[in-house]
Formats: sequence, structure tokens, C-alpha cells
Amino acid sequence: MKKYDLIVGIGCSFMEGGGLDNPEIHKILNGLDEVASDEIRERFKYTNNFIAYLSELLDCKYINFGESQSSNDLIFKKTYEYFNFINDVSNVLFVGQLSMFTRQYIYYDYAKKFVKLNRGEFSDAPFYGSPEFKPLFDYYKNYLSFIYNEDNVIANLEKDIDLYTIWLKNKNVDCIWLSYDGAPNQFVESDNFIKFDGDNMGAWAEKNKLRLCDLAELKTGDLHMNIEAHKLVAQKIYNKIV
Repeated sequence: MKKYDLIVGIGCSFMEGGGLDNPEIHKILNGLDEVASDEIRERFKYTNNFIAYLSELLDCKYINFGESQSSNDLIFKKTYEYFNFINDVSNVLFVGQLSMFTRQYIYYDYAKKFVKLNRGEFSDAPFYGSPEFKPLFDYYKNYLSFIYNEDNVIANLEKDIDLYTIWLKNKNVDCIWLSYDGAPNQFVESDNFIKFDGDNMGAWAEKNKLRLCDLAELKTGDLHMNIEAHKLVAQKIYNKIV
């Protein structure tokens, strides 16, 4: 087995350990009487996701760039920005986790900043019912209604995965990709892409009741993966690369 010095993970909240820092969820999972500080809960999330567990299995350091509501274009952007100025990296494993297909990361000139588009309600982020963000809301609503096509999105994702894999391999970076979203027939298992018993990660977690909402004691509707799921994902990635 190749020895890695570093794992770099880039994905959305499903890689980040989403939900594990929720005050009530964290309290119950850790048997606490009171809600812990933000710092303690953030640390718990950062050390209990599948990138952290994979680093334990590989006995190496890790950086987890998982970020809530990240779209796939943001995930590829962060991948490019991190590795662009590195010409030769030895013993680094990159793990890329694809997010929900409908999400976008787009520059809104009125606000002079990039925003994450993920929710279809005007009252939700990043719109918050603000008149200044109504044109952006209308754009996203129309995009989802008249432009978005899942087959086209997946075809572009497959192309991007191939291009980024070749680019990273030229920098001596090993790659493993996986997708949270998607039906079983979307994406193909390969040396660089991992499936979970034939499913993509989200469907696998749902089928096997490995989400936070599946733990009765939590009494939550949170669809993020529970700790057992993160450990199993880490083990599946480990088994693939050994």
C-alpha cells in the first residue's frame, strides 16, 4: 500500500460532518447535560467525519475543506485553487465528494460577491426575502424550471472528473471521487470513483439507515450522515486504495 503524508478532502457538508455540530445533536451524542461551546462542537465535527477517520486508517495528516451548501462548481474551484501552484506533490491523496446537482456558486454583481444557490424559497439564504436579491432568486427559480437538466449536468461532471483526475495525476496526486447525489446508474465505479454497494453515497446511507435522522434518540430530521456512516465510508475508501 502506498504511504500517504496528507489527505486533502473537498466536498460539501456531507464530507464536513454536517449536523454533528448541532447543539442538541452534539449534546446527546456526547452524553452532556449542557450545550457545548461553538469551538468544542466545531472540533467534534472536524474530527468525526470520513476524511478524519480515513486519516486514522492511513496514519497521516488531513485537511478537510468540506463546506456546507457547496455546489460542484465551487468544489472544483477550490480543488483548482488549492493544487494550482503545486507542481509536484508526493504522497498526497485527494478525495473529492460531489454535491447536489442543482446547486450553483455564482457571482452576483449587485452584491459584488459570490453566493451559494441551494434553496428554492425566497425567505431562505442567500435571499432572506431581500428585494435586492429578488433578481437572483428569479434567476435561480427559472434555472431550475427551464434550464436545469440532470443528464446534462452529470455528463459535464463526468468530463470534469476525468480532466481533474488527469491534471492531478500529472502533479503526482492520487484521486478518489465519490458522489453524494444520484441514482445507482449515475456514475461508474472505477479506479478513481467509488460506489457504495452499487449506490452513490446518499442513497446508500438512506437505504442502510445511516443518517442522523435514523437515530431515534436524536429526534431530528437532519439528513446528514451519522458517525457510524462516516466510519464506514472511510473504511470503504481505505479498502479501495489498499
